[in-house]
Amino acid sequence: MRMERADTVRVDIHKLDHMLNLAGEIAVAHGRLRQALDPRLHQLADALEAQAQLERLSMDLQEQIMKARMVPLGPIFRQFHRMVRDIAQASGKAARLAIIGDDVEIDLSMVEKLKDPLTHMIRNALDHGIEMPDVRRARGKNAAGVITLKALHEGANIVIELSDDGAGLNRERIAARVRSLGLFPEPEQLADAELCKFIFEPGFSTAERISDLSGRGVGMDVVRRNIETLRGNISLDSRPGEGTTITIRLPLTLAIIEGFGVGVGEETYVLPLQAVLECIELPEEARRDEASRGVINLRGEPLPYIRLRDWFGLANERPTRENVVVIEVDGVKAGLAVDTLHGARQTVIKPLGKRFQDLQAIAGSAILGNGRVALILDVPGLMREVIRAQGAPADKSLPLAVAAQSLRQKRTQYH
Repeated sequence: MRMERADTVRVDIHKLDHMLNLAGEIAVAHGRLRQALDPRLHQLADALEAQAQLERLSMDLQEQIMKARMVPLGPIFRQFHRMVRDIAQASGKAARLAIIGDDVEIDLSMVEKLKDPLTHMIRNALDHGIEMPDVRRARGKNAAGVITLKALHEGANIVIELSDDGAGLNRERIAARVRSLGLFPEPEQLADAELCKFIFEPGFSTAERISDLSGRGVGMDVVRRNIETLRGNISLDSRPGEGTTITIRLPLTLAIIEGFGVGVGEETYVLPLQAVLECIELPEEARRDEASRGVINLRGEPLPYIRLRDWFGLANERPTRENVVVIEVDGVKAGLAVDTLHGARQTVIKPLGKRFQDLQAIAGSAILGNGRVALILDVPGLMREVIRAQGAPADKSLPLAVAAQSLRQKRTQYH
């Protein structure tokens, strides 16, 4: 019989003491609130004060529990020392791994899910980035290349950077591959940042030969999908002759998000607040249109939108006023037409279970204060739905950079 491995984490005794004290204070606050709510005592002011204290204590306890789940990234990073050395030697190169910020902590639930993306990126850096020793000497570099793993806190996010001091990306080769795959008709017109995003598409590879490390077009698309599963995003910056840096931004925890609630009929949905730019009223001409999707003018820029009501197949009547929540992913904007705006709220994510894993554009669920269930929306997935609704190819992996370029070409319609 196969035993499943149990995830464990060491917790400092002082953290446990703090959580125990908070739990005791919460019990006292509950008793105070229960007494204040006695209708015979008429102590509404005391009840409100006790409720506020209970809320503060609950938030403190929640924060302490989340801190107890954090583990340092150092042990994960150090596992790659040997891999870098072995792969470099097998390919006739010399390289070492440098680690910065190994004391930065991350949620335990993210640890295992980060290993595969980091492995793919390091292998690509060794194969595509780091040059052969004689080539590096000819370019005035040290014969041994350096791959750097760096972690840091940035606001409410964890940032992981993987950089190399190799040759950088070949723009001409990437553009040629984009054209040969039919992904974009004139890739030379794209900015470097948009062109490089094609590297994360399925089947994309600029390797001239197939090897144990690359050439099969498998890897970086897996990296992107895994990072998006962690509610993160990934970006790439390359400098010819100097190297490439891949930046991953992840939330501090997967258990809680800052969400923005919206209502459609009797249903409530939650959007990650970091993806919400602004909210506007749907223009009158668009409200008169019965279509489930369209394009509106947002200060001179075309903004494609879909009605969440129609996308989810809700039968409620449309209200006289509809709102558009403007979301942005990877530099591309789109709108979601909804009935009501409930505003920002901290949301505890509840998984939907394996039965619902294939639901499109749904990241999880949350329990509202009234006991009802709200779906948490997957913004990148929704963005691709908006793009496809505007007539783009139905491939789920369509680069958002392509959509952005096609939408810019429509700009003259709105001036």
